[in-house]
Amino acid sequence: MKHDKIIDRNQLIALCSLILLSPALRLYPGLSARLAGRGAWLSAPAALPAALLYLLLLCRLMAARQPGEGLGELCLRALGGAAGRILLGLFSLWLILYCGFVLRAGADRFVVGIFPQARPAVFSVSLGLACGIAALGSFRSLVRMARMLLPLLLGTLLLLLLISLRSLDKINLLPLTAEDGLPILAGTLPVLNALALGLYLPCFFAGDVAETPRPWLRWARWLLGMSLLLAALCAAILGSFGPELTGRLSVPFFTLVRNLVFLRSFERMDALVVSLWLFPDFLLGSALLFAAGRCLGLLLGRPDSRRLPPLCGVLALLPALLLGQDGTGLALWSERIIPAINLAMALAAVPLIYIVGKIRKTL
Repeated sequence: MKHDKIIDRNQLIALCSLILLSPALRLYPGLSARLAGRGAWLSAPAALPAALLYLLLLCRLMAARQPGEGLGELCLRALGGAAGRILLGLFSLWLILYCGFVLRAGADRFVVGIFPQARPAVFSVSLGLACGIAALGSFRSLVRMARMLLPLLLGTLLLLLLISLRSLDKINLLPLTAEDGLPILAGTLPVLNALALGLYLPCFFAGDVAETPRPWLRWARWLLGMSLLLAALCAAILGSFGPELTGRLSVPFFTLVRNLVFLRSFERMDALVVSLWLFPDFLLGSALLFAAGRCLGLLLGRPDSRRLPPLCGVLALLPALLLGQDGTGLALWSERIIPAINLAMALAAVPLIYIVGKIRKTL
């Protein structure tokens, strides 16, 4: 697949900001509320030190790359032929599986929020086709689209947070004691899961990004901003529903939107908001296809092939149609299986590339 040089780092950060919203809105408020109680809104800032350490590791790994290399190329160079290809194959399978899950989870949001009588497969296939068509184009077009959509989606989110202040009850958030410390740390797991994805996924495209001085500082500011945004989001939901109800809701953010008094005067405004959040799913699914296609291209010796990302989109439809046939099954994949694999790839596979590369002196 021909590299789409040169991508501006701000465009890539815009893409990461939007794709982060997909797992964050799915995991953070509900799962963290069950783990941390009313202190869950502090779990996002509490996750920041660990996220910054992981960012430092990624920056050191990316500093060892040669021109045109991304995470896939570094994997081959650091681990060597056989081991590098095995890990690349695992990355490919994981990225395709995750894309399929994103299609399934996005479909569930439409069913729960707008069309309760519809079948999820209709929305999974529709979103999958959209991602596949995007994968026929260039990754540069995707990041440009993200840059244009970022003001709209973040502006909508901030507006909803401001409106929600009217229904916020501070009793659901405070007071906190020292006994809440460990639960708050436990609540960082969903946050770290989302942040880790937003950090290592763009590394597959590092060879396409224009070099900038002090990249660690730029990404550190991004992490700080996203952690504060997630904390505000969780505080709004917890303050409105309390930790027990928040933990039981399948889509707490969209339940908050549906219950905002200000929006009830606008017909089907909640449906519009749910539809807007199709874009983070679309951008995440498309980025996963581009990354999977790049890994497969390196495996097959065809790194410039443009056919592999849409082929990965076809393969992703299989898990999209099979995963989570009911609410219980989807919750298992959403809260346990997918986050566990994601953290394993982020915190085991990626550091393995750096460590082995340093030991073998190939990085």
